[in-house]
Amino acid sequence: MPIACVAVPHFALRVAALERPDLDGAPLVLGPPPGARPLVADASPEAAARGIRPGQGLREVTALCPAAVVLPPHPLREAAASRRVADGLALLAPRVEADPDRPGFWYVDLAGSDRLLGPPPLAAERLLATVPPLLRPRAGVALGKFAARVAAGSAKAGAVRALSQEETLAFLADSRVSVLPVRPETVRRMERLGLRTLGDLAALPPAAVAARFGTEGRHLWELARGIDRDPVHPQPEPETVVEELEMPVPATSREMLLIGLARLAGRAFARPSLQDRHVRQARLRALLEGGGSWEQAATLRLPGGRQTVVEALGYRLADLLLPGPVERLTLELVGIVAPGGRQELLPGFRARRPRELVEAARRLKQRYGSSGLYMTVEVEPWSRIPERRLALIAYDL
Repeated sequence: MPIACVAVPHFALRVAALERPDLDGAPLVLGPPPGARPLVADASPEAAARGIRPGQGLREVTALCPAAVVLPPHPLREAAASRRVADGLALLAPRVEADPDRPGFWYVDLAGSDRLLGPPPLAAERLLATVPPLLRPRAGVALGKFAARVAAGSAKAGAVRALSQEETLAFLADSRVSVLPVRPETVRRMERLGLRTLGDLAALPPAAVAARFGTEGRHLWELARGIDRDPVHPQPEPETVVEELEMPVPATSREMLLIGLARLAGRAFARPSLQDRHVRQARLRALLEGGGSWEQAATLRLPGGRQTVVEALGYRLADLLLPGPVERLTLELVGIVAPGGRQELLPGFRARRPRELVEAARRLKQRYGSSGLYMTVEVEPWSRIPERRLALIAYDL
């Protein structure tokens, strides 16, 4: 089935240029999110031509290109732009999927669209026409999502690269292994083995690739051979609750943000749609004075209520370096489910420490100054990362 990939490389930078056309053509650099190391997250082609690369320190940017414009991430602006593009594509073809790992890439299923949009290359051109030209979109058409994405990456701004079934394998053979959807470490392993292009990977026996890279290797070998069975998955609209709060004065302290977060959570869980229900994910977005924004998200290991959401996002705010005064807070709750059962202790019952352990710990502490015994306590039980759920602390008597 033909699939079109509509791509906007350097999406965050192009969205910034969309709102400020005077930045179009300037060397643009995307800075880190608040609290992260001062490294380059992305660089426009104009900045790359001056030697600026992702991962470099921001101090190097000034030395390499004094005219470079460093822009902070703006999650609110980028999410809104992505929704507008997806909605525009869906007006012509209903099956549209946004790539979750590559902002600015959308897959469109062209099956059955011949009558309305014409043959696949013409259909891709009409899809491109729905995207603002200032974003510099381009498109690729192939019989699979992966080949379509690689084709879009090789197309020029405003152009379509269409691959027939016969052309796909030869086109992929000349592409670098870095286009594969894998971690950079896997790409480096391949390059150390002498696998520079997808043609090198496709020429190997599939059993040898699977032996070296596991089941992931077999999948990568199939992609290099143009075998891609993954269909376009239109994103379902999850049940979502959104609350906004305009700060009376721009907030500059975490205490003010925590008060605003508590108010937002209280209003959200007071809604009838959240009565006696829990959520799986919470996102707190902040609009800064002057137009910037930041976002903090918490995915709960177990669905939780108002207090759990406040605590989870409160931990995120504790380590956040505030980039500027906050004018508006937005709380988005996703994954609304009925609360699950959880076994609690009966009233009047509490865990007891074994008497022998207490006595041994006391003797060790008297002799050495510390018992050397430790216990685990819950820190972020909602975290999806196992290392964050529990902490090891001294066994305190």
